[in-house]
Parts: sequence; structure tokens; C-alpha cells
Amino acid sequence: MFTRTRKSSEADITPQVLNFPKKVQEDISDRGFHLYKWISPEEVKLSVERDFLRVIKKIWLPLAVISIVFGLITPYLFFGIVFLWVFLMFLYLGFLSIRRSSLLSKSAFVVLTDSSISLGWKIQKLSEISKLHPEISQVWETFEEWLFEESRLSGSKQKLGKEVMTQLFWGYEKIFSWSNRFWRIGWWDDARIVLVLIWLYTLYVGIMSVVYFIWVLFLWFFGKIITWINTKFLIWKGNTVLKINDLFWKLDIASEDIKAEKKSLTHFLSEAQKNEWKDGLLLEINWWIKNINTLAQSATLSVLELRNTITQSKYKEMFSFDVYNGWIKKQISKPLEQIKELLENNLLLLKNSRSELEQEISDTSRVEHQSALELSLQRVEMQIRDTTQFIPMLEESLQKLQS
Repeated sequence: MFTRTRKSSEADITPQVLNFPKKVQEDISDRGFHLYKWISPEEVKLSVERDFLRVIKKIWLPLAVISIVFGLITPYLFFGIVFLWVFLMFLYLGFLSIRRSSLLSKSAFVVLTDSSISLGWKIQKLSEISKLHPEISQVWETFEEWLFEESRLSGSKQKLGKEVMTQLFWGYEKIFSWSNRFWRIGWWDDARIVLVLIWLYTLYVGIMSVVYFIWVLFLWFFGKIITWINTKFLIWKGNTVLKINDLFWKLDIASEDIKAEKKSLTHFLSEAQKNEWKDGLLLEINWWIKNINTLAQSATLSVLELRNTITQSKYKEMFSFDVYNGWIKKQISKPLEQIKELLENNLLLLKNSRSELEQEISDTSRVEHQSALELSLQRVEMQIRDTTQFIPMLEESLQKLQS
């Protein structure tokens, strides 16, 4: 993982070999693809709030001195300077939000395979990761988050908030310190000047505090709008990669469902063989087989859609289809092959049972015994018919998966 500091040189910041976390490695080894969600719309809002505090921290003292000096001339100049700064700050934060949203559109998602990485609409070989240094460095400098690491934005914002509060009280200390110094050297001996300075600084603090809390509320509201816009934009701009990731997720769920259905079907077939294919169990078995076929057909469509989506996107250049095909075989094809084999073996048992029942019927002279055997034969033939109907459906799904 990246553990470099902001002051590292370019060669140090971006390693020649990118080390993946265990979960990412497992995904890539298993399916040949991993979508890493690096930056969220919420982090855009948080970064703007942090930079707002940065500006207040830098401009607090100079603006206080300038506004107070001009305030000694006339209150109009005092209010004019403060509110001019507020207006300029509004323009700056609006511009900043637009730039951050643009960066988010390029850096929100990182697509990783066993050979390549896609970031900022660029695709690079993992062996050439250093070529992505400008993009990786820009994200770090803006959002304080290295690839695969936790964001430091929240901590940075809290730290700046405390520093701004410290500056607020530090201003009063400076006024009293300068007043005492000037009084000792005889520059002024009128306490009213000190009171005016304290009054103007308190007014400045009050205005800035109100502005801060208004800005916090504004940024919360504005941030919600920006977050909503960014989320919609990412869904539109990153539709392909999100669709690919969603299809992988659907296939994971389908695989678990098919395996669970196979386990249940195995249990009911075993019970049916012990209980001579009674009607209640036949209904259960047919329901499970139909459900499995529905799952198989749905999974097959998802596999085909996923394959077409990848081949028609820019990610086909970095995608390992050998790994992907192995994953499909393990997740979908193999469970379906096992179910097909289970039904074929069961079909052989059913046919053997039919032959045995037919032989018993022909060997039995008792009418009541013949009726019971004929009823059992009907159940077996019904199950043979249903099983024979479902096996070709599974074979069709398997053929599509292998094509």
C-alpha cells in the first residue's frame, strides 16, 4: 500500500510495483477484475469545508488588521472590507467545488486487473505505474487519501477547526500585548483607543463567526446538491464499470443460490428414493428443479451480458479472459454440471425402478397389490418425464456458458 508523505519525491511517491490489499488480490486472482471505489462525492464536500477553514486560518490575522485599521477611519470601510472578503470567498468556494467535482469524475473509481490499472480515463500496465504519478499525487493533495488507504480529510478538518479557534483568542492576546508595549514607550496613553481596538476586533470576530456558521450551513446544503449531482454524474459517466461490477455481484449471488438449491435438491431426491416417490416429495422435487432452471437461465443471461459489456468497453485491453472464464466455470458452470450429473444419475435410478415395478406388476396376481404397484409406476414415470424435460434445459445453459 502507499505509505509515502506529501513531501516525498516523485520516485518515492509512486512505487514501481503496486501492492494490493488481500481482498483486492483475492478478487483479481479469482475473477480477473476488481473495482476500487477511491473517492466519494461526500469527500468532495468535506474537502471544500477543509479548504474553507484553511483560507480562514491564513487570512484571519491580515484581514483583521486591515479591517480594524480602516475601521478606525470609518465603520463603512470596516464592513466593506469584511463583506468584500465574504463575497470573494463565495466565488472561490463555488469554483473550488466545480474543480473538485471534475477531479471526482476522473478518480472516483480505479479498475484493477492482474496486469493493468485504469485511473483518470487512462489505462497503464502495473509495471508502468509511475506514469500515473500526476493523477495519484493530485488525488492525495486534494483529498488526503492514498490508494487503498483511509482518508485523512476528517482529521485534517478537525485540526484546522481547533487552530482557527486558537487564532481567535490569540488576537485578543496580541491587542493587549501591543497596547502594553506602546503604553510603556509612550506611543499612546488613552485607554479609549484600546477599547476601540477590542470593540472592533470583537465585532470582527462576531461577523466572522456568524459568517463561518452561515458558511457551514451553506456548505452543508450546497454540499448535498454537489453530492447529488456528482453521484448522478458518476452513475452516467461510470455506467460501464458500475454495470460490470454489478453483474459480477449478481453472478456471485446466483452462484450461492444455485449451490443452495443443489443441496436441497440432493436431499429431496434421497428422501424420494427412500419413500418410493410419493406425491408430496415429487411436487417438492419438481419445484426445486424448476427453480434451478430459472436460476441457470438468469445466470446465463448475466454471463453473456457481462462478457459483451467487457468486450465492448475499453477495459477489454486490460482484462484477462482466461481468469474470467475460470471464475465463470467455478461459480456457475461447475455447480450446474453437478446438478445435471445428479439428475442424470437420478434418471437412471428412476428407469431402473420403472423396470422393477413393471416386472413386479407382471409377476403379481393379486389385484390390490397390482393397483399399488401401478400407482407407484405412475409416479416414477411422471418423474422420468419431468427430469427428461429439465436436463436439456440445463444442457442448453451450459452450452451458452461454454460458447
